[in-house]
Amino acid sequence: MSWVPNQARNDEAADAANFLSRFGYVLLALGVPAGVVLHELAIFILYPVAIASFVLSALIDPPGDILHRMSRLFATPVVGLSLAAIAWAGVSVLWTPYSIPAAQHLLKMTLWLISLFLVLATTRGHARATDLYLFPIGLVVGMATMFAAFLADKHGAEISQHRIADGAVVLLTTLFPAMGGLAARGRNGWGRLLLMAAFVYIYAIGSTTMMIALLLGFATLSFAVSDLRRTTKDLAWAGAALMALGPLATIIIAEMARGVMNTGLATLGRPFTTLARAHAMVIHEKLLLITGHGFEALVRAIQTGLFPAGTPRGQLFAIWYELGVVGAGLAATAIWFGFRRIANAPARLAPYLAAALACNLTLAALLENFGDMLWTVSLGLAVISSNVAARSQYRTTRPSAAGLALF
Repeated sequence: MSWVPNQARNDEAADAANFLSRFGYVLLALGVPAGVVLHELAIFILYPVAIASFVLSALIDPPGDILHRMSRLFATPVVGLSLAAIAWAGVSVLWTPYSIPAAQHLLKMTLWLISLFLVLATTRGHARATDLYLFPIGLVVGMATMFAAFLADKHGAEISQHRIADGAVVLLTTLFPAMGGLAARGRNGWGRLLLMAAFVYIYAIGSTTMMIALLLGFATLSFAVSDLRRTTKDLAWAGAALMALGPLATIIIAEMARGVMNTGLATLGRPFTTLARAHAMVIHEKLLLITGHGFEALVRAIQTGLFPAGTPRGQLFAIWYELGVVGAGLAATAIWFGFRRIANAPARLAPYLAAALACNLTLAALLENFGDMLWTVSLGLAVISSNVAARSQYRTTRPSAAGLALF
């Protein structure tokens, strides 16, 4: 008759594990979008606490196939390429001018990847609808918090505009995964309302870069709904080519300006002055294009005033400058695999994954100030949200959401 207490203990363990898992989703989905507006360190507190909740949930009531999930994750090409990029960045610490800050940033990136692996390997097989809906609800809460912060600033409260911009970054990074979760449950109308609200907020913030990223994500979603395989194939080649041939583009544009307009890029004003600076940095030390100048070399040189204000700061140029041909090749290959694998995702979710990847790649290429890890941690939230949406599709092939982890 000992099976009754054992069964009771199993039920209690399952209840505790479910509570911890739900607690983690609440922190990520509801806490982060509003928290980044209220305090600049909120995301860096809530995210690790949520990860710890997921790990404790798995320890209390193990899913049973953790090793199999881990082996599947590490067999994913994007995960392997991400680890290779981290390893190459670690090697470049040997010759970077800022070895200590580079090592610290590299440690943060490594811990971020480990946290994603732990979450993807330890979450339950099927996601509940209540967990799924937390992410779009959280974005609504985040937008309401941004609006409240705006009103408070108008009435004399000291609210930094940087916090509202941080909230917009989280909104853009996680928007399409949240819409995918709604579409996975057949709530397409709510997804469209969420998209329209995001357009209003990004327009009100006045960031051209964020509006470009949102428009590109929306265009990708529109094309992917009608022809997913063609869209992901075209974007795979376009994104990989842009990453692989980035420095060549600056040389071509500079030569065109000299040949057609008989002038240099620096005399044409913005954004050509930024391209002129990138062109000068590319042709100045050609040999270092192979190995790169070392991890954190560009970001720290700009922060310390060694490079002028017009120096490009986007990740597209930073990868080339800091990690060279090797790093750019790894990133280009990861982009290619990332888009191509989306075609194997559940039909309802795949167009939103393609839109999320396109939007975040645009943010990475154009948005400045990635040294504070805000976008990277927000991307982890987008990956977890995509994983929840994928696990809500019963009787379908679940893709590895780690395929988005690099972008």
